[in-house]
Amino acid sequence: MVSSPPKAASAPAAHVAQSPPPIAALESGIVVREEELGSVKAQRLYKMRCECGRSWFELELPTLVECPACKKLCLVTA
Repeated sequence: MVSSPPKAASAPAAHVAQSPPPIAALESGIVVREEELGSVKAQRLYKMRCECGRSWFELELPTLVECPACKKLCLVTA
């Protein structure tokens, strides 16, 4: 009678499907997991303040801007 060889290919597949060992069972104490990576868009917000005292916010830094309160055309400086 001839015995069949053990199925070595199915053992790693079964190991992958199992849940990860508890933290106490890990030798290094480091847990590694995979997650889907998302994305975030950063925006700068510039606070404008006119000589008349009015302030407002802009998403872009303009060179010239008209004050919403006094309607004066102003040069933007940092």
